[in-house]
Amino acid sequence: MRFIQPQLFYLVLPVLLAVIVLAVYASHCRKQKVRALLGNGDTDPAAVKLSPPRRRFRIFLLLLTMLFLIAAAARPFWSSQLVPFEPRGRDLMVIFDVSKSMLATDIAPSRLEHAKFLLRQLVESAPNDRFGLVAFAGKAYLACPLTSDSLAFTQYIDELNTDTVPLGGTNLEAALRVAEQAFKAAAGGNRGILLFTDGDELAGNSAALVDELRKRQIPLFIVGLGDPEVGAPVPEADGTLKRDASGQLITSKLAETSLKKLAGETGGIYVRSTVTDTGLAVIENRIKRLDTAEQQGAQRTLPIEKFPLALIAAAICLVLYFLLSERPLEYRFSRPKSAAMLLLPAMLFLLAGAAAPEKPETAPAQQPKEIPVEPDPPSDPAELYNLARERQIAGDEKAANLYETVIRDAADRPDLQTRSLYNLGTGEHRNARTIAQQAVAKVKAQQLDPALEELKKAEGRLKSAEELYVRSLEIPQLQNAVPEASNNLQQLADDRKKIEELKKKIEELKKLQQQAQQQTQQAQQQNQKDQQKQDQKDQQKQDQQQGQQGQDQKDQQKQDQQQGQDQKDQQKQDQQQGQQGQDQKDQQKQDQQQGQDQKDQQKQDQQQKSGENALDQARKSAEELKNKADELQQQNLSKQAEQARQELDKAKESREQQKFDEAQKHLEEAMKALGGSQGQDQKDQQSKDQKDQQGKDQKDQQGKDQKDQQQQGKEGQQDQKEQQGEEAKPEDGKMDEKTAEQLLQMMADEEKGLRDAIKQHQRSRQPRVEKDW
Repeated sequence: MRFIQPQLFYLVLPVLLAVIVLAVYASHCRKQKVRALLGNGDTDPAAVKLSPPRRRFRIFLLLLTMLFLIAAAARPFWSSQLVPFEPRGRDLMVIFDVSKSMLATDIAPSRLEHAKFLLRQLVESAPNDRFGLVAFAGKAYLACPLTSDSLAFTQYIDELNTDTVPLGGTNLEAALRVAEQAFKAAAGGNRGILLFTDGDELAGNSAALVDELRKRQIPLFIVGLGDPEVGAPVPEADGTLKRDASGQLITSKLAETSLKKLAGETGGIYVRSTVTDTGLAVIENRIKRLDTAEQQGAQRTLPIEKFPLALIAAAICLVLYFLLSERPLEYRFSRPKSAAMLLLPAMLFLLAGAAAPEKPETAPAQQPKEIPVEPDPPSDPAELYNLARERQIAGDEKAANLYETVIRDAADRPDLQTRSLYNLGTGEHRNARTIAQQAVAKVKAQQLDPALEELKKAEGRLKSAEELYVRSLEIPQLQNAVPEASNNLQQLADDRKKIEELKKKIEELKKLQQQAQQQTQQAQQQNQKDQQKQDQKDQQKQDQQQGQQGQDQKDQQKQDQQQGQDQKDQQKQDQQQGQQGQDQKDQQKQDQQQGQDQKDQQKQDQQQKSGENALDQARKSAEELKNKADELQQQNLSKQAEQARQELDKAKESREQQKFDEAQKHLEEAMKALGGSQGQDQKDQQSKDQKDQQGKDQKDQQGKDQKDQQQQGKEGQQDQKEQQGEEAKPEDGKMDEKTAEQLLQMMADEEKGLRDAIKQHQRSRQPRVEKDW
C-alpha cells in the first residue's frame, strides 16, 4: 500500500499522545468526583460498577479511530490507471548528481535527500509540465524520458541514490549530452534543463555543449548544494568518513563560481539552496517565464484511491466506542436492547460490502432510448405557474415560455402576472451574471474582443431583467407579493456598475493599443521622410563635387590657353581681369552655397527633433499600454508592449547615429509587437513614391547640368570670338598669310580642346543608378 500524502503520518504520534493524555486526565477527574461522592466506598464494587479493561478497550478504539482518519487523509492506494492527458506545459529535463559527495551532511539530512525533496516539490507545483531524469556521476544515463506522469516520475526520484551510477566522479559533459539528445527536437522556448549538483570535481569539456544549448534556446537552471567556503566531510557506506591514501580527511565544497558561469552562458539562473532558503520560488518563477506548448498524446497515471475503506474502518471503531459500555461482564446484557445494538457493526460491514461497486466483465448492450412525449401544459394559470416555477428551478429554458403564457392568459389574476414577471426577471438576472462570469474568464484567458461581446450581452440581459422587475412593482397593492424585487434591483444596479467598469477598462486598453499603433506608424513615416531627405542631400553633395571638378578642369583649360598666348600682353591682362571677375562670381556662389547648407542643416535639425518627438510619444503610449495591461492581468499584451518599448528605444538610438535603415527595422518590429504592421500595398506605394521622387530629382539635376554645359559652351565660344577678333587686328590693319594660317591653326586646337573638355565633363555627369529599395 502506498500513500499520496505520506507526510500526514507525522501527526500520528502527537495525536495519539494527546488522546492518551486526555484519557488519563479524564480518569483522574472521575476518580476525584467519585471519592468526593462516596468517600471510602469509592473502591466498593457494589457501589462502583466499572470494568477497567473495558474502559481501556474503549480508549484503544478511540485511538484506532484517529489512526484510520489520518490514514484516510493520507489518501492510500495500491493500484493505478493510465488516462489520456493533453495539457499545455513545458519540457524540463532534470540532471541529478548522485556522486559520493552528495552524501555530505552540511545540508540536513544530506545533500542528496535535500535535492530529492526540492525536486518533488517542484514536480507538485507544475502538474502540466513534462519531466525527464538523467542521473550522473562518473557516467550519465537516462533514468526516465520526458513524461507527464508525475506519479511515475516521483517513483524514479525515490530510487535515486549513490549506487545508481557505480563509477565515481562528476562528469557534467556526459550528463548534458544525454539531456540534449533526450529532447529529440531542434529548438524551442518551452524547454529547460534543471541541474542539481554540488559541482565538486567537475569533469569533461562542456563548452561545446553549452554553445549548442544556447543555439537551441535551452536555458540551464542550476541548484547548488553545499557550502562554498567550508568543506563538508563525505561519509562512507559503513558510517565512517572518507579519507585519501595518506589518511587525510576528504572534504567537499560547493563549486559556486563555475556553476554561476555555466548558468549565465546559457541564459539560465543559478540558485544556492540551503535549509533556511531553498530557492525553490526563484526556480519556479523562472520556469514559468518559459513558453508553453501543447503536449499531444500524453498520459498520466492516476492512483485508484482506497481512502473510503479507512473511513469505514474509522466509522466502525467510533460506533463501537459509543456502543460499548464500561460496566463489568455481569451487567453486560442487563438491558435487552444492548445485544441488538451490538449487531450494528456487523450490519455496517454488510452495507459496506453491498455498496462496493463491482466492475462488470462486459458492458451491457445499450438499449435504445424512448423519446418522451411532452405532455400538454395545464389550462389553469395557477397550475401553469407552478409548472413554470418547477422547470425554472430545474434549469429548463422553456420555463420562460410558460411564464409568458401565464402573463398573457391570467388577466384576472394580477398576482400570478406579478410573480411571473418577477421570476422572469430573476431568470434574466441570473443569465446576465453567468454571461458576465464567462466574460471575466475570457479576460483572464487574454480574449478581450470575445469578452466585450459577452459584456454587451450581459448588459442587454440586465436591461431586460430591470424592465421585468419594474413591471412586477407597477401595482402598489401587489408589491408585497414580490418583496425581493427592490433588493434585486439594487443588486442589478451593482452588477451593471461592475460590468460597465470592466467594459470601460477593456475599451481603454484597446484604445491605448490603437493609439500606440498609430503613433508608432507616424514615427515610421517620419523616419522614412528623414531617410529620403538624407539621401537627396547626399546626392546633391555628390553632384556639387562633380560640378566643382568640371569647373576646375575648365579653369585649368583657360589657364593653359592664357599661358600659350604670352606674346599678347594686352589680351592676357584682359583675360586676367575677366578671371578675377569669374573668381568673384565663384566666391559669391560659394557664399550662397554655404548659406544654403546652413538652412539645410537647420531644417535637418528640425526634422530630427520632429522624428524624436514622434518616437517619444510612441514610447509613452507603449508604457501606458503595458501599465493598463498589467492592471487587467493581460500578460501577453503586457509582454508585447514591453517588447515594442524596447524596439522604440533601439530605433531612437539608431536615429541619433543617423542610421535610418536600422531605425526603420526596429520600428517595424515594434509595430509587429503591437499587433499591427504596414500592408504590402502600402510598402509598394511608398517604394513607388520614393522611386518617382528620385527620378524627378534626377531629371531636374540632369536638366541643370545640361544648362550649365550650354552656358559653358556659350562662354567658350564667346572667348574664342573675342580672341579671334583681337588676333585678327594687325597693327597696320592688314594680316599676312602666314599669320592668318597660324591663327586658324590655333583656333582649331582650342576648339578641339574645348570639345574634349565638354565630353569629359559629360562623362563625369552620368546619371546615378537608382537605389534598389
